[in-house]
Amino acid sequence: MANSFVATASLDTTLPNRFHQLLPKLLMLGVVLLLLILAALAINVFNKLPNAAISLQHKGLNTQQTLQLQQLLGEKADTNLLKADLQSYLAKLETVDWVGQADVRRDWQQGIVVNVVPRQAVAKFGSERLVDANGTVFKPADSNDLNNASLMQLQGDSQNAVVMMQQIKQVSDWFMPLGMKIEEVIVTPRMAWLFRFDNGLRVLVDNDNTSEKLYRLSIMLQNQLKPQLKTLQTVDLRYKNGMAITKRPVIQQASDTTAVNTKSADTKPVTEANSTTDSKTKALKTPANPSH
Repeated sequence: MANSFVATASLDTTLPNRFHQLLPKLLMLGVVLLLLILAALAINVFNKLPNAAISLQHKGLNTQQTLQLQQLLGEKADTNLLKADLQSYLAKLETVDWVGQADVRRDWQQGIVVNVVPRQAVAKFGSERLVDANGTVFKPADSNDLNNASLMQLQGDSQNAVVMMQQIKQVSDWFMPLGMKIEEVIVTPRMAWLFRFDNGLRVLVDNDNTSEKLYRLSIMLQNQLKPQLKTLQTVDLRYKNGMAITKRPVIQQASDTTAVNTKSADTKPVTEANSTTDSKTKALKTPANPSH
């Protein structure tokens, strides 16, 4: 009888100890199962969410730009807000060359929010494209932008657009004290330049020390050539040691008749040592040894 009593007492003390050891594990298992159930419910809810709306911000965009982006992006995404691939929308916007910057983000109230900053044109490039201050050539959304008379006209290879804009910025700064603005720039495949200013002056220069020649001309026009500025028609800088100047035709009214006579323009080669010469020709001549 004594041995049976001892065994029963030992069994009663072992069961509670095992239960206390298993309790934390059971609780953890219950928590895990609860989380799995909640996750499954959440996934089911997310899958049933409606397709996200695409909200295009119109600030800074004209009508044609807005319409083009709406056609590109659509009004709704092909999935809900959480599943939407924002990078794919950025990739679409990168295919539009007039888009300068783009930002795409999620918003619980508006859906997929798209912000776009268009490129700002500073000149027309050829007959169908524009160019911004960084030299990026692009086709505008609205073809009417090509008729903007306030933009200068550029002609040349689009691969040289960056170099062209850098040179134009320099020349604009140098000639600004004279109140002269560039209206047209033509660059040949051999990088020969023609600048036409708003006062009618044309400047020809080759690719040999181009910037230096243009800077020297701006200084001369502010000093020794300043009295003649209004009479100048063309300045040819394609000479190693000087320049050729063509003056505008002089219109004189006859004293005894209403007819007018036009004098032929003078072309004067100008060297650095001597700003005038007695030789005259009727038209701008190609330099005997132009530098390239």
